[in-house]
Amino acid sequence: MSIEIRIEHEDAEEIRKSLDVDNVDLPNGMTINMVTEGENILVINLRMEVSRPKDLLTLKSTADEIMRHVEALVKTMERLNI
Repeated sequence: MSIEIRIEHEDAEEIRKSLDVDNVDLPNGMTINMVTEGENILVINLRMEVSRPKDLLTLKSTADEIMRHVEALVKTMERLNI
């Protein structure tokens, strides 16, 4: 199962770098790949082998957590005028 998150932001590469440090201690069978397309698009691919319902919830929770981190990063950058 996979989830693709696409984020358009002028600081897509900085967001990618900030999120990249959190990609440790992932659940078994999960991979996260992040790339920037052009200057403004961040593409985040989450992939996980789903063999039980709990795995699907883990994948969704991880996607939700990433989105919360992105929201916090963007708000912080806006406040600091970065």
